[in-house]
Amino acid sequence: MGRMLLKVLSDPEVEKMHDRTLELFETVGVKVTHDEALKKLAKAGAKVNASTGSVRFPREMVGELLALAPSVGVETGLNGKVLEIGGDNRYYGSLVTDPFIIDYNTGPRRPVLEDIRRNTIIGESLDRVDMISRMQFPVADISGADSCYKTMEVVLTHTSKSVSSPPTSEENCRDWMDVMAVIADAAGLDVMNTPLTHIMMAVTSPLQLHAPNVEMMKMAMERCYPIFPTICPMAGTTSPYTVAGTALVTNAENLLVVLVAQVYKPGHPVFYGAGPSVTDMKTGCDLYYKAEKMLFKIAATQMGKYYNLPVKGEAAGTLTYRPDVQNGAEGALYLLASVVGGQNGVGGLGSLHNAVGMSAEQIVMQCGLADMVEYVARGIDMSDHKLGLSSIDRVGPGGNFLMDDLTLELLRSDEFFESPYLDLTGGYEDDRPGIHEIAHQKLDEFVNNYKPTVGDKVQAAIKDFFLKKYQNKKVADL
Repeated sequence: MGRMLLKVLSDPEVEKMHDRTLELFETVGVKVTHDEALKKLAKAGAKVNASTGSVRFPREMVGELLALAPSVGVETGLNGKVLEIGGDNRYYGSLVTDPFIIDYNTGPRRPVLEDIRRNTIIGESLDRVDMISRMQFPVADISGADSCYKTMEVVLTHTSKSVSSPPTSEENCRDWMDVMAVIADAAGLDVMNTPLTHIMMAVTSPLQLHAPNVEMMKMAMERCYPIFPTICPMAGTTSPYTVAGTALVTNAENLLVVLVAQVYKPGHPVFYGAGPSVTDMKTGCDLYYKAEKMLFKIAATQMGKYYNLPVKGEAAGTLTYRPDVQNGAEGALYLLASVVGGQNGVGGLGSLHNAVGMSAEQIVMQCGLADMVEYVARGIDMSDHKLGLSSIDRVGPGGNFLMDDLTLELLRSDEFFESPYLDLTGGYEDDRPGIHEIAHQKLDEFVNNYKPTVGDKVQAAIKDFFLKKYQNKKVADL
Protein backbone atom coordinates (compact mmCIF):
# COMPACT_ATOMS: atom_id res chain seq x y z
CA MET A 1 0.00 0.00 0.00
CA GLY A 2 1.67 3.18 -1.18
CA ARG A 3 1.44 6.33 0.92
CA MET A 4 1.28 9.82 -0.50
CA LEU A 5 4.57 11.68 -0.15
CA LEU A 6 5.41 15.35 -0.61
CA LYS A 7 8.91 16.65 -1.28
CA VAL A 8 10.20 20.06 -2.29
CA LEU A 9 13.89 19.13 -2.21
CA SER A 10 15.44 16.46 -4.41
CA ASP A 11 17.94 14.12 -2.80
CA PRO A 12 20.87 16.11 -4.26
CA GLU A 13 19.28 19.32 -2.92
CA VAL A 14 18.98 17.81 0.57
CA GLU A 15 22.68 16.97 0.39
CA LYS A 16 23.40 20.51 -0.83
CA MET A 17 21.45 22.00 2.09
CA HIS A 18 23.45 19.84 4.48
CA ASP A 19 26.76 20.78 2.84
CA ARG A 20 25.98 24.52 2.93
CA THR A 21 24.97 24.18 6.58
CA LEU A 22 28.34 22.60 7.36
CA GLU A 23 30.04 25.39 5.43
CA LEU A 24 28.05 27.96 7.44
CA PHE A 25 29.11 26.33 10.71
CA GLU A 26 32.78 26.28 9.62
CA THR A 27 33.08 29.76 8.12
CA VAL A 28 30.33 32.03 9.44
CA GLY A 29 29.73 30.34 12.74
CA VAL A 30 27.12 31.09 15.39
CA LYS A 31 26.97 33.15 18.57
CA VAL A 32 26.51 31.60 22.02
CA THR A 33 26.29 33.92 25.03
CA HIS A 34 26.79 31.37 27.79
CA ASP A 35 30.28 30.98 29.31
CA GLU A 36 29.85 27.39 30.46
CA ALA A 37 28.49 26.31 27.07
CA LEU A 38 31.39 28.02 25.31
CA LYS A 39 33.90 26.13 27.46
CA LYS A 40 32.16 22.81 26.82
CA LEU A 41 31.98 23.47 23.08
CA ALA A 42 35.68 24.38 22.97
CA LYS A 43 36.60 21.23 24.89
CA ALA A 44 34.52 19.17 22.44
CA GLY A 45 36.47 20.59 19.47
CA ALA A 46 34.66 23.75 18.39
CA LYS A 47 36.62 26.88 17.55
CA VAL A 48 35.47 29.36 20.17
CA ASN A 49 36.16 33.04 20.70
CA ALA A 50 35.20 33.49 24.33
CA SER A 51 35.26 37.28 24.17
CA THR A 52 32.74 37.54 21.32
CA GLY A 53 30.81 34.28 21.79
CA SER A 54 31.62 33.20 18.24
CA VAL A 55 31.57 29.44 17.72
CA ARG A 56 32.64 27.57 14.59
CA PHE A 57 32.11 23.84 14.23
CA PRO A 58 34.42 21.58 12.21
CA ARG A 59 32.52 19.26 9.88
CA GLU A 60 33.72 16.15 11.64
CA MET A 61 32.49 17.45 14.99
CA VAL A 62 29.02 18.15 13.58
CA GLY A 63 28.76 14.62 12.23
CA GLU A 64 29.91 13.04 15.47
CA LEU A 65 27.46 15.01 17.62
CA LEU A 66 24.51 14.48 15.28
CA ALA A 67 25.16 10.75 15.46
CA LEU A 68 24.52 10.91 19.22
CA ALA A 69 21.06 12.50 18.91
CA PRO A 70 18.19 9.99 19.28
CA SER A 71 15.65 9.48 16.52
CA VAL A 72 12.70 9.38 18.94
CA GLY A 73 11.61 11.77 21.67
CA VAL A 74 9.18 10.35 24.22
CA GLU A 75 6.43 12.25 26.03
CA THR A 76 3.56 11.13 28.19
CA GLY A 77 0.83 12.47 30.43
CA LEU A 78 -1.13 11.50 33.51
CA ASN A 79 -3.30 9.40 31.18
CA GLY A 80 -0.31 7.09 30.73
CA LYS A 81 -0.34 7.29 26.93
CA VAL A 82 3.24 7.13 25.68
CA LEU A 83 3.93 9.33 22.64
CA GLU A 84 6.93 8.01 20.73
CA ILE A 85 7.59 11.05 18.57
CA GLY A 86 9.70 9.98 15.61
CA GLY A 87 9.78 7.43 12.81
CA ASP A 88 6.39 7.17 11.11
CA ASN A 89 4.40 8.14 14.21
CA ARG A 90 2.29 11.28 14.31
CA TYR A 91 0.59 13.07 17.19
CA TYR A 92 -1.49 16.24 17.35
CA GLY A 93 -1.56 19.06 19.84
CA SER A 94 -4.09 21.84 20.42
CA LEU A 95 -3.73 25.37 21.74
CA VAL A 96 -5.28 26.82 24.89
CA THR A 97 -4.59 30.50 24.44
CA ASP A 98 -2.86 33.14 22.35
CA PRO A 99 -2.65 36.95 22.46
CA PHE A 100 -6.14 37.05 20.91
CA ILE A 101 -9.16 34.79 21.24
CA ILE A 102 -11.48 34.77 18.24
CA ASP A 103 -14.88 34.74 19.88
CA TYR A 104 -17.67 33.03 17.91
CA ASN A 105 -20.04 35.95 18.54
CA THR A 106 -17.83 39.02 18.87
CA GLY A 107 -14.62 38.35 16.96
CA PRO A 108 -11.08 39.13 18.23
CA ARG A 109 -10.68 39.95 21.93
CA ARG A 110 -8.17 39.37 24.70
CA PRO A 111 -8.35 36.00 26.49
CA VAL A 112 -10.03 35.55 29.86
CA LEU A 113 -9.68 32.74 32.37
CA GLU A 114 -12.82 30.94 31.18
CA ASP A 115 -11.21 30.59 27.73
CA ILE A 116 -8.35 28.69 29.32
CA ARG A 117 -10.68 26.28 31.06
CA ARG A 118 -12.92 25.69 28.05
CA ASN A 119 -10.09 25.31 25.56
CA THR A 120 -8.24 22.87 27.80
CA ILE A 121 -11.40 20.79 28.19
CA ILE A 122 -11.87 20.81 24.41
CA GLY A 123 -8.34 19.51 23.83
CA GLU A 124 -8.82 16.94 26.57
CA SER A 125 -12.09 15.76 24.97
CA LEU A 126 -10.86 15.35 21.39
CA ASP A 127 -9.49 11.92 20.49
CA ARG A 128 -7.38 13.53 17.76
CA VAL A 129 -5.47 15.62 20.33
CA ASP A 130 -2.59 14.04 22.27
CA MET A 131 -0.83 17.18 23.56
CA ILE A 132 -1.96 20.48 25.09
CA SER A 133 -0.06 23.74 24.63
CA ARG A 134 -0.62 26.93 26.61
CA MET A 135 1.25 30.02 25.48
CA GLN A 136 2.69 32.13 28.30
CA PHE A 137 0.24 34.99 27.89
CA PRO A 138 -1.84 36.70 30.60
CA VAL A 139 -5.63 36.75 30.77
CA ALA A 140 -7.47 40.05 30.92
CA ASP A 141 -9.45 39.35 34.08
CA ILE A 142 -6.45 38.67 36.37
CA SER A 143 -3.64 41.17 36.84
CA GLY A 144 0.11 40.83 37.26
CA ALA A 145 2.12 37.63 37.61
CA ASP A 146 -0.93 35.89 39.10
CA SER A 147 -2.48 35.88 35.63
CA CYS A 148 0.06 33.50 34.14
CA TYR A 149 0.24 31.35 37.27
CA LYS A 150 -3.53 30.92 37.31
CA THR A 151 -3.65 29.85 33.67
CA MET A 152 -0.94 27.26 34.39
CA GLU A 153 -3.02 25.94 37.27
CA VAL A 154 -6.22 25.73 35.23
CA VAL A 155 -4.54 23.88 32.37
CA LEU A 156 -2.77 21.39 34.61
CA THR A 157 -5.89 20.59 36.65
CA HIS A 158 -8.02 20.01 33.52
CA THR A 159 -5.87 17.77 31.34
CA SER A 160 -4.29 14.36 31.72
CA LYS A 161 -2.51 14.62 28.37
CA SER A 162 1.08 15.57 27.66
CA VAL A 163 1.58 19.28 28.29
CA SER A 164 3.96 21.60 26.49
CA SER A 165 6.12 23.87 28.68
CA PRO A 166 6.86 27.16 26.86
CA PRO A 167 8.83 29.17 29.46
CA THR A 168 9.57 32.84 28.91
CA SER A 169 12.42 33.07 31.43
CA GLU A 170 14.69 30.91 33.54
CA GLU A 171 12.45 31.57 36.54
CA ASN A 172 9.37 30.52 34.63
CA CYS A 173 11.12 27.38 33.39
CA ARG A 174 11.95 26.47 36.97
CA ASP A 175 8.27 26.94 37.83
CA TRP A 176 7.42 24.38 35.16
CA MET A 177 10.04 21.98 36.47
CA ASP A 178 8.83 22.39 40.04
CA VAL A 179 5.14 21.91 39.29
CA MET A 180 5.90 18.82 37.19
CA ALA A 181 7.75 17.40 40.20
CA VAL A 182 4.70 18.11 42.37
CA ILE A 183 2.42 16.41 39.83
CA ALA A 184 4.68 13.38 39.53
CA ASP A 185 4.93 13.00 43.30
CA ALA A 186 1.16 13.23 43.78
CA ALA A 187 0.59 10.72 40.97
CA GLY A 188 3.23 8.29 42.23
CA LEU A 189 5.49 8.75 39.20
CA ASP A 190 9.28 8.93 38.91
CA VAL A 191 9.80 12.57 37.96
CA MET A 192 13.33 11.95 36.64
CA ASN A 193 12.25 9.29 34.18
CA THR A 194 8.67 10.23 33.30
CA PRO A 195 8.62 12.78 30.47
CA LEU A 196 5.43 14.63 31.45
CA THR A 197 6.41 17.58 29.26
CA HIS A 198 8.89 18.94 26.75
CA ILE A 199 10.71 22.24 27.22
CA MET A 200 10.41 24.85 24.50
CA MET A 201 13.29 27.28 24.06
CA ALA A 202 14.23 29.82 21.41
CA VAL A 203 17.12 30.40 19.09
CA THR A 204 17.33 34.10 18.29
CA SER A 205 17.62 34.55 14.55
CA PRO A 206 19.98 34.86 12.96
CA LEU A 207 22.14 32.17 14.53
CA GLN A 208 22.25 33.19 18.20
CA LEU A 209 21.76 31.03 21.27
CA HIS A 210 21.53 33.17 24.39
CA ALA A 211 22.29 32.24 27.98
CA PRO A 212 18.69 32.04 29.32
CA ASN A 213 17.78 29.50 26.68
CA VAL A 214 20.87 27.41 27.37
CA GLU A 215 19.77 27.37 31.01
CA MET A 216 16.30 26.16 29.93
CA MET A 217 17.95 23.39 27.94
CA LYS A 218 19.96 22.41 31.01
CA MET A 219 16.79 22.18 33.08
CA ALA A 220 15.25 19.85 30.48
CA MET A 221 18.40 17.76 30.60
CA GLU A 222 18.22 17.49 34.40
CA ARG A 223 15.42 15.04 33.65
CA CYS A 224 14.27 13.24 30.52
CA TYR A 225 12.26 16.11 29.04
CA PRO A 226 12.78 16.52 25.29
CA ILE A 227 13.93 19.91 24.03
CA PHE A 228 11.78 21.62 21.42
CA PRO A 229 13.52 24.61 19.82
CA THR A 230 11.37 27.40 18.45
CA ILE A 231 13.10 28.34 15.21
CA CYS A 232 11.44 31.37 13.64
CA PRO A 233 13.64 33.26 11.16
CA MET A 234 11.83 35.99 9.21
CA ALA A 235 12.76 36.23 5.55
CA GLY A 236 14.11 39.69 4.77
CA THR A 237 14.82 40.74 8.36
CA THR A 238 16.41 37.89 10.31
CA SER A 239 17.15 35.57 7.37
CA PRO A 240 17.87 36.04 3.65
CA TYR A 241 14.96 37.25 1.53
CA THR A 242 14.62 33.94 -0.27
CA VAL A 243 12.79 30.72 0.57
CA ALA A 244 16.01 28.69 0.23
CA GLY A 245 18.10 31.09 2.32
CA THR A 246 15.53 31.12 5.12
CA ALA A 247 15.40 27.31 4.99
CA LEU A 248 19.20 27.26 5.35
CA VAL A 249 19.10 29.47 8.46
CA THR A 250 16.29 27.28 9.82
CA ASN A 251 18.39 24.17 9.36
CA ALA A 252 21.49 25.66 10.96
CA GLU A 253 19.56 26.97 13.97
CA ASN A 254 17.94 23.59 14.55
CA LEU A 255 21.26 21.79 14.40
CA LEU A 256 22.83 24.35 16.74
CA VAL A 257 20.45 23.25 19.50
CA VAL A 258 21.12 19.58 18.78
CA LEU A 259 24.88 20.10 18.89
CA VAL A 260 24.84 22.01 22.18
CA ALA A 261 22.52 19.45 23.78
CA GLN A 262 24.72 16.53 22.76
CA VAL A 263 27.82 18.24 24.16
CA TYR A 264 26.04 18.60 27.50
CA LYS A 265 24.22 15.27 27.57
CA PRO A 266 24.85 12.78 24.76
CA GLY A 267 21.68 11.03 23.69
CA HIS A 268 19.25 13.64 25.02
CA PRO A 269 16.25 14.03 22.67
CA VAL A 270 15.89 17.23 20.66
CA PHE A 271 13.06 17.81 18.22
CA TYR A 272 13.70 19.39 14.84
CA GLY A 273 11.24 22.29 14.61
CA ALA A 274 10.61 25.04 12.10
CA GLY A 275 8.40 28.13 12.11
CA PRO A 276 9.85 30.50 9.49
CA SER A 277 7.86 33.47 8.24
CA VAL A 278 8.15 36.27 5.70
CA THR A 279 8.60 40.00 6.24
CA ASP A 280 6.13 42.05 4.21
CA MET A 281 8.47 44.63 2.70
CA LYS A 282 5.56 46.98 1.97
CA THR A 283 4.54 47.28 5.62
CA GLY A 284 7.32 45.76 7.72
CA CYS A 285 4.83 43.27 9.18
CA ASP A 286 5.65 39.64 9.86
CA LEU A 287 3.45 37.23 7.88
CA TYR A 288 3.51 33.79 9.44
CA TYR A 289 0.98 31.80 7.42
CA LYS A 290 1.56 32.61 3.74
CA ALA A 291 1.90 30.08 0.93
CA GLU A 292 5.65 29.85 1.58
CA LYS A 293 4.74 28.10 4.84
CA MET A 294 3.99 24.93 2.89
CA LEU A 295 7.45 24.97 1.31
CA PHE A 296 9.17 25.76 4.62
CA LYS A 297 7.35 22.92 6.40
CA ILE A 298 8.10 20.25 3.80
CA ALA A 299 11.74 21.29 3.44
CA ALA A 300 12.19 21.29 7.23
CA THR A 301 10.68 17.84 7.56
CA GLN A 302 12.93 16.52 4.80
CA MET A 303 15.98 17.89 6.58
CA GLY A 304 14.87 16.62 9.97
CA LYS A 305 14.34 13.15 8.51
CA TYR A 306 17.73 13.36 6.78
CA TYR A 307 19.34 13.76 10.22
CA ASN A 308 17.09 11.03 11.66
CA LEU A 309 15.61 13.46 14.18
CA PRO A 310 12.01 13.59 15.44
CA VAL A 311 10.23 16.47 13.71
CA LYS A 312 7.69 18.80 15.30
CA GLY A 313 5.95 21.88 13.96
CA GLU A 314 2.73 23.81 13.76
CA ALA A 315 -0.37 22.38 12.15
CA ALA A 316 -2.75 24.40 10.04
CA GLY A 317 -2.93 28.08 10.84
CA THR A 318 -4.14 30.86 8.59
CA LEU A 319 -3.58 34.57 8.03
CA THR A 320 -7.23 35.43 8.58
CA TYR A 321 -9.30 35.16 11.75
CA ARG A 322 -12.53 34.61 9.82
CA PRO A 323 -14.02 31.11 9.24
CA ASP A 324 -13.89 31.69 5.49
CA VAL A 325 -12.62 30.01 2.33
CA GLN A 326 -9.11 31.39 2.82
CA ASN A 327 -9.01 29.91 6.32
CA GLY A 328 -9.99 26.48 5.03
CA ALA A 329 -7.69 26.57 2.01
CA GLU A 330 -4.63 27.64 3.99
CA GLY A 331 -5.39 25.24 6.82
CA ALA A 332 -5.84 22.25 4.53
CA LEU A 333 -2.67 22.99 2.56
CA TYR A 334 -0.50 23.42 5.64
CA LEU A 335 -1.93 20.30 7.27
CA LEU A 336 -1.23 18.42 4.05
CA ALA A 337 2.36 19.63 4.23
CA SER A 338 2.64 18.47 7.86
CA VAL A 339 1.06 15.06 7.38
CA VAL A 340 2.20 14.02 3.93
CA GLY A 341 5.60 15.59 4.52
CA GLY A 342 6.03 13.26 7.50
CA GLN A 343 5.98 15.56 10.54
CA ASN A 344 5.85 13.58 13.80
CA GLY A 345 4.35 16.22 16.07
CA VAL A 346 1.65 18.47 14.63
CA GLY A 347 0.93 21.19 17.16
CA GLY A 348 -1.11 24.33 17.33
CA LEU A 349 -4.55 23.12 16.33
CA GLY A 350 -6.71 26.22 16.77
CA SER A 351 -4.20 28.73 15.44
CA LEU A 352 -5.32 31.52 13.12
CA HIS A 353 -5.07 35.33 12.79
CA ASN A 354 -1.41 35.19 11.61
CA ALA A 355 -0.39 33.04 14.62
CA VAL A 356 -1.36 35.65 17.23
CA GLY A 357 -4.91 34.34 17.68
CA MET A 358 -6.73 31.10 18.30
CA SER A 359 -10.30 29.91 18.29
CA ALA A 360 -12.02 27.04 20.05
CA GLU A 361 -14.05 26.40 16.90
CA GLN A 362 -10.83 26.38 14.90
CA ILE A 363 -9.50 23.49 16.99
CA VAL A 364 -12.48 21.37 16.02
CA MET A 365 -12.53 22.50 12.39
CA GLN A 366 -8.86 21.65 12.03
CA CYS A 367 -9.51 18.23 13.55
CA GLY A 368 -11.92 17.70 10.66
CA LEU A 369 -9.26 18.80 8.18
CA ALA A 370 -6.75 16.51 9.90
CA ASP A 371 -9.20 13.61 9.53
CA MET A 372 -9.40 14.33 5.80
CA VAL A 373 -5.67 14.77 5.27
CA GLU A 374 -4.81 11.65 7.26
CA TYR A 375 -7.28 9.67 5.14
CA VAL A 376 -5.83 10.95 1.86
CA ALA A 377 -2.24 10.51 3.03
CA ARG A 378 -2.61 6.81 3.75
CA GLY A 379 -3.08 6.04 0.05
CA ILE A 380 -4.96 3.15 -1.58
CA ASP A 381 -4.98 -0.48 -0.46
CA MET A 382 -4.25 -2.32 -3.72
CA SER A 383 -4.54 -5.83 -2.32
CA ASP A 384 -6.46 -8.38 -4.39
CA HIS A 385 -9.19 -8.36 -1.76
CA LYS A 386 -9.72 -4.60 -2.04
CA LEU A 387 -9.41 -4.57 -5.83
CA GLY A 388 -12.63 -6.58 -5.73
CA LEU A 389 -12.33 -8.57 -8.94
CA SER A 390 -14.24 -11.44 -7.35
CA SER A 391 -17.06 -9.00 -6.45
CA ILE A 392 -17.16 -7.68 -9.99
CA ASP A 393 -17.29 -11.27 -11.23
CA ARG A 394 -20.22 -12.09 -8.91
CA VAL A 395 -22.26 -9.02 -9.82
CA GLY A 396 -21.38 -8.92 -13.51
CA PRO A 397 -22.16 -6.23 -16.10
CA GLY A 398 -25.31 -4.23 -15.35
CA GLY A 399 -25.65 -5.35 -11.75
CA ASN A 400 -25.23 -3.42 -8.51
CA PHE A 401 -23.08 -3.87 -5.44
CA LEU A 402 -25.50 -2.82 -2.71
CA MET A 403 -25.76 -6.31 -1.18
CA ASP A 404 -22.41 -7.65 -2.37
CA ASP A 405 -20.33 -9.50 0.25
CA LEU A 406 -17.52 -6.91 0.04
CA THR A 407 -19.98 -4.05 0.59
CA LEU A 408 -21.48 -5.73 3.65
CA GLU A 409 -18.03 -6.54 5.02
CA LEU A 410 -16.71 -2.98 4.73
CA LEU A 411 -19.92 -1.04 5.32
CA ARG A 412 -18.86 0.15 8.78
CA SER A 413 -15.12 0.17 8.16
CA ASP A 414 -12.83 3.12 7.45
CA GLU A 415 -12.55 2.28 3.75
CA PHE A 416 -14.23 5.57 2.88
CA PHE A 417 -13.79 8.91 4.59
CA GLU A 418 -15.86 9.98 7.58
CA SER A 419 -15.49 12.79 10.07
CA PRO A 420 -17.99 14.16 12.58
CA TYR A 421 -16.57 17.66 12.13
CA LEU A 422 -17.39 18.23 8.46
CA ASP A 423 -20.58 18.49 6.40
CA LEU A 424 -20.42 15.32 4.30
CA THR A 425 -24.08 15.25 3.23
CA GLY A 426 -23.45 16.57 -0.26
CA GLY A 427 -26.47 18.86 -0.03
CA TYR A 428 -28.99 16.06 0.55
CA GLU A 429 -29.85 17.46 3.99
CA ASP A 430 -30.97 21.08 3.72
CA ASP A 431 -30.71 21.77 7.45
CA ARG A 432 -27.21 20.39 7.93
CA PRO A 433 -24.99 23.07 9.57
CA GLY A 434 -21.68 24.10 8.03
CA ILE A 435 -18.23 23.35 9.44
CA HIS A 436 -18.11 26.44 11.67
CA GLU A 437 -21.54 25.78 13.17
CA ILE A 438 -20.76 22.07 13.62
CA ALA A 439 -17.62 23.02 15.55
CA HIS A 440 -19.51 25.49 17.74
CA GLN A 441 -22.12 22.86 18.63
CA LYS A 442 -19.42 20.31 19.45
CA LEU A 443 -17.79 22.71 21.90
CA ASP A 444 -20.85 22.85 24.11
CA GLU A 445 -21.09 19.05 24.05
CA PHE A 446 -17.47 18.69 25.17
CA VAL A 447 -17.71 21.23 27.96
CA ASN A 448 -21.12 20.10 29.23
CA ASN A 449 -20.12 16.43 29.22
CA TYR A 450 -16.66 16.93 30.69
CA LYS A 451 -15.78 14.85 33.72
CA PRO A 452 -12.51 15.53 35.56
CA THR A 453 -9.63 13.43 34.25
CA VAL A 454 -7.04 14.59 36.79
CA GLY A 455 -7.35 12.86 40.15
CA ASP A 456 -8.34 14.75 43.29
CA LYS A 457 -4.94 14.21 44.92
CA VAL A 458 -3.05 15.61 41.93
CA GLN A 459 -5.44 18.54 41.59
CA ALA A 460 -5.01 19.38 45.27
CA ALA A 461 -1.22 19.26 44.94
CA ILE A 462 -1.27 21.55 41.90
CA LYS A 463 -3.56 24.06 43.60
CA ASP A 464 -1.42 24.06 46.74
CA PHE A 465 1.69 24.71 44.64
CA PHE A 466 0.16 27.75 42.97
CA LEU A 467 -1.45 29.07 46.15
CA LYS A 468 2.06 29.71 47.42
CA LYS A 469 2.85 31.65 44.23
CA TYR A 470 -0.13 34.00 44.18
CA GLN A 471 0.36 37.57 45.34
CA ASN A 472 -3.41 37.92 45.66
CA LYS A 473 -4.55 34.76 47.45
CA LYS A 474 -8.13 35.34 46.28
CA VAL A 475 -7.03 34.27 42.81
CA ALA A 476 -6.89 30.70 44.11
CA ASP A 477 -10.69 30.67 44.39
CA LEU A 478 -11.36 31.70 40.79
